[in-house]
This record gives sequence, structure tokens and C-alpha cells, in this order.
Amino acid sequence: MLKAGSSLLCGLFVLLTLYVLLTLSGCSIMMAMVGDKEPDFEHIKVGATKEEIDFEFNQSGTPKDLGDGKTEVRYKYEMGNSPNPARAAIYGYYDLATLGFAEPVFTVVEFFVGHKEETSIVYTADNTALSIRGYTPPPLSPEMKAAIEEQEKYVRKRPTPRSSQTPSPDSIASQPSSSSP
Repeated sequence: MLKAGSSLLCGLFVLLTLYVLLTLSGCSIMMAMVGDKEPDFEHIKVGATKEEIDFEFNQSGTPKDLGDGKTEVRYKYEMGNSPNPARAAIYGYYDLATLGFAEPVFTVVEFFVGHKEETSIVYTADNTALSIRGYTPPPLSPEMKAAIEEQEKYVRKRPTPRSSQTPSPDSIASQPSSSSP
């Protein structure tokens, strides 16, 4: 009887260990927090410089000489897998609410988030974009444009330096003098 009880205890220990390894690892949470920033296609257009486009893709791409001073550069990147703290917070909440049983499902979901894309850009001899082929994002809906405009109201803007602001003579005259008696 003692052997049957110890084998049951050993089996429960193995199951508990597997449960802890699979559910409390937080893989889906980390996967949601890590990713690549998507390029901003508003700045990737014909006439833009190679430096501007390299900055948007976060890489210099793979160049291929086409002759006549033209160069084709291929950029490979991932769309739909930007870091997302909100998604990670939801995964964490559901992990706590389900005692970790949702973690394996969320981890599998995170494996399939995002898709690989490729864009090819031909540059002139002076490193300006001549043509763009490949992935182009769908146009924004009017609702999305309105949401972005509304959100921009709350984004903190960088102040302009005072040296670039030259006061007009009228504004100087209207300011009270601060001379002390």
C-alpha cells in the first residue's frame, strides 16, 4: 500500500511541476511586451532620402547595384507584432483569473501574431527614393483618422527654443517693465 501511495504522490508532483513550468512562466506576457516597431509609411515615399527610410525601417536593408548610379535596397520587417503593454496586461489578468490555465493558449496565440513583409526601394545616385515596390498598408478609415487627431490633442509637444522666437516690437512695448525702485 505504501508503494501505491508514493507513486501517486510522485505522479502528482510531476503534474504540479509541469503545471508550474507551463503556466507561471509568463511566456505570453513577455512575448506581448517584446516585438519590433512597425515602420511609419507616411515617411516612406518617393523623394525621401535613404537615411529617412532606413530610420523608419530600423535597418539599412540589403543593397543591390543596378548600374547608372541606381541602387535597389530590400527591407524585410514584421508587421502586427509591435510591443503591446495592454495585451500583456490582459494576458496577466487572465492568467491570474484562471490560475494559469489560460497561459498555454495565450502563448500559442502569441506565436502566430504578426506577419513578415518585404519592401524594395530603388534609390538614385544622390540617395533619394525613385520607386517603391512591395507592401503598402491599407489607407486609414475616416474613423481612425478622427481618433488619431483627437489623440494628438493630448500628446506632449516639444517646446520651441526661445532663441528662434524673435519678439515683435509691439509685444515688447506691451510688456510691463520689471525695474525695481
